[in-house]
Amino acid sequence: MNRPQLAWNVLTRLGPRIAWLRAEGLLKKMSGWNRRHFRARKWSDIDLPSICIGEVTVNDYADFKRRNSPQFLFPIGRPPDGFHPPESHSARQPDLRERLKFLKENRCVNFFRAPTAAVVDATSPDHLWSSSDLPWYEVPDFLSTQGDIRTLWEPSRAAWALDLARANGRADMADASALFWRWVDSWMRCCPPWQGLQWKCGQEAAVRFLAMAIGFWTFADDPASTPEHFVQFARLAWATGYRIEKHVHYARSQKNNHALSEACGLMLIGHLFPEFRDADNWFDRGRSIFCDELRRQVYADGTYLQNSMNYHRVMLQMSIIATLLARWHGCPFDSETIGRIGRAEEFLFQMLDEKTGQAPLYGNNDGALVLPLSECDFNDMRPAVQAAHFLVTGRRRFPAGPWDEDLLWLFGKESLSAPQEPSTSPTSSAFRQGGYYTLRSRESWGMIRCHTHRDRPGQYDQLHFDLWWRGQNVLHDSGTYLYFPAEGRACEDYFQLARSHNIVEIDGTPPVERVSRFLYFPWPKGRLRHFEADVNGVAYFEGEHFDYDRKPWRVLCRRAIARLNGDVWLIVDDLLGQGHHSAVLRWHLPDVPMELDAGRCAITVQMPVGDCHLALLDGCEGQQCRWSIVRGQVDSRGFQGFTSLYYGVREVTPTLEAEVVGRLPIRLISVFSGDWPITLQRGARARQNEIAELKWKEFSWQIECTPPMRQARRIVANITPLTIDDTSPRTRERSNR
Repeated sequence: MNRPQLAWNVLTRLGPRIAWLRAEGLLKKMSGWNRRHFRARKWSDIDLPSICIGEVTVNDYADFKRRNSPQFLFPIGRPPDGFHPPESHSARQPDLRERLKFLKENRCVNFFRAPTAAVVDATSPDHLWSSSDLPWYEVPDFLSTQGDIRTLWEPSRAAWALDLARANGRADMADASALFWRWVDSWMRCCPPWQGLQWKCGQEAAVRFLAMAIGFWTFADDPASTPEHFVQFARLAWATGYRIEKHVHYARSQKNNHALSEACGLMLIGHLFPEFRDADNWFDRGRSIFCDELRRQVYADGTYLQNSMNYHRVMLQMSIIATLLARWHGCPFDSETIGRIGRAEEFLFQMLDEKTGQAPLYGNNDGALVLPLSECDFNDMRPAVQAAHFLVTGRRRFPAGPWDEDLLWLFGKESLSAPQEPSTSPTSSAFRQGGYYTLRSRESWGMIRCHTHRDRPGQYDQLHFDLWWRGQNVLHDSGTYLYFPAEGRACEDYFQLARSHNIVEIDGTPPVERVSRFLYFPWPKGRLRHFEADVNGVAYFEGEHFDYDRKPWRVLCRRAIARLNGDVWLIVDDLLGQGHHSAVLRWHLPDVPMELDAGRCAITVQMPVGDCHLALLDGCEGQQCRWSIVRGQVDSRGFQGFTSLYYGVREVTPTLEAEVVGRLPIRLISVFSGDWPITLQRGARARQNEIAELKWKEFSWQIECTPPMRQARRIVANITPLTIDDTSPRTRERSNR
């Protein structure tokens, strides 16, 4: 993409407002504005009387703060108690006991999975904080000698502070307060105000301070919390608020959760430290930005502009804190803002697997979890959904469970006895503005993406299909891995673009071009053709995308997905156009034992909960489907057969690749079933439509598909049950408009 094309795309897609905000940031850097406002200083240079109003002195600040503490999650020095889930039921690994042991050894756990080798001790040359002598605005985002900056930020997100707060009062953690201050003091020694990469991102500063503030509020009455610690923490609060407020325009130019996090950070500091001269301005500005950005970033149906389940959770948890801060400050959010939060919670609930509480591994995922207040696994979304639902309705979404610990910390003990919603099961749903669709059955469900993007997309995944069966993600997204992997651009492209998703790729190339690490053009365009949640026992989705329907391909891609009674799924991919092309359909599978039947193009996947079956059939005469299983491929063809469930962790997993080479149109048919294999046989034509018979257990259906052509009204014209399953519950459509 040449420079004029790139400039035009940036201006038309991101908008002149965003372009101006970026230009403003560049001008500030070039003019020396950053250098003047963020000059290097020591913590002791932040003089308490100069940043506070009234007669606030260093000697009596701790007593002043205890007497004049504003309302927060709990009274200062009196954290909640009474929630002690059995450690044997902990889904987080390492569990809390192990994590506390690491903290005593000056180590922590990164991304809720990997214990660090480096230690927190500031005297060690390999300490955790990865600080530098550069001012934050001169630290590069991505540098080979520096590594992935997100991994360097992770220890400073201070999940350790929340672990110590939650451990307060445990018999084996009498020194929790002293340990908390050891970690805070170490961080402040290594990271003076606005120096080094730990100050580079305002969102990181906000998330860090939120965790540390909960820890500070927990241990404020402990003897280990000395008057000197109160003063130091006030200096940290002021430096954080100053850093965010002076550069929040850049966060707004990113059009993502950075603006929400930084606005929430300003509200938090402005509320908790009303003695600061800038407190009112910070709170008011943060509240205004948060409301504006939430209305802009959360679509009317509750979907989120970042196209990511994990970033959706970040937005939701920041919304909980910001809403509570607004209430405590006496200026609650209006009904429209609360309504957006409620619809955002409803969306995430509808994306959950009912057995595990997990959502599809969909969209960019940098391992962010703003409020790790329970022992639920990182991928379990129930703590955030439960808390957001209580915030908006005063009721619990789920029955009692380990996810309720978030309620205790955020809303107090009374929330644990709040009434529960009568229904806790997601349903087949259509979120048309965000382009998300789900179809559900008794033991399986699927999510489909079909969207015309009006905001910056993350990964290329048009018409991606994610399938779950008995709590297992049997057809999955491959995740994110790292934003700056040491393996280079080919690894980045794999996780960001078409090859890591359950879609069809034409001629071995994605239909988009990456122009930076987080931006590609042109933005995807898709259209929903049909969505039927349940018609005579059949749920049906059909959509198309136009991303290949231009030079040099001229190929229109359509996908139909039918959920039949039981746990039988039919997926038909039509590639429409002219000329000779290759098409590769990929299904990303779990890393479990498999049995292959090459003659039938069929696979039996031996899951822990039972065997499931996947079979392929090329749907056009004269075209032959060649298929293979790829695992951990790294060669001249690029990467294939990898999955990343947690940020920075890459695992080898199998991928089924089915390739057809020939003249268009091309049709590929996939069928999935649980427990019992499927047979799919062609029959005679009817009215030029293609007829096939599908059999599963004692059930069979006649499938009638129209010929693959652009003018076809729908791909699957009719599904006729030859036997009837009266046990299948009907699902209903929840159509969010």
